[in-house]
Amino acid sequence: MENKIDLVLIDDLQDLRDKKEQLEDELKTINNTLEEVEATLIDAMVTAELESLKRNGRTYSLRVETFASAKPETKDELFEALRNNDAGELVQEQVNAQSLRAFVKELKTNNDGEIPTWISDFINVYEKSKIAIRKSN
Repeated sequence: MENKIDLVLIDDLQDLRDKKEQLEDELKTINNTLEEVEATLIDAMVTAELESLKRNGRTYSLRVETFASAKPETKDELFEALRNNDAGELVQEQVNAQSLRAFVKELKTNNDGEIPTWISDFINVYEKSKIAIRKSN
């Protein structure tokens, strides 16, 4: 039995991937420009001593947001300090999803395509078929 594949599907797939890449590049450019314009506006508002201003039915307000992250080299000490200061609920053990994915793939490779029982009850695994594309001569 002969398999027949509509080659237009391949063209559609490539066109969509190309468009996605173009849009991702465009989004990166827009995000960079947005950050530059926002920084310029912040400077202008600070210089003019304005906390907010209205234009075209919208109010634009200066706001300071605080971001924090653990220093990798002192993470254990941070966790201990949080636990000792009634903030232990902030400490969560995590497994990086990509690392777990690679580990499971390696386990399957070394176990005849099966996931060992010592871990299988603790993880969800699914497979998704995709089309790999590479340029050819």
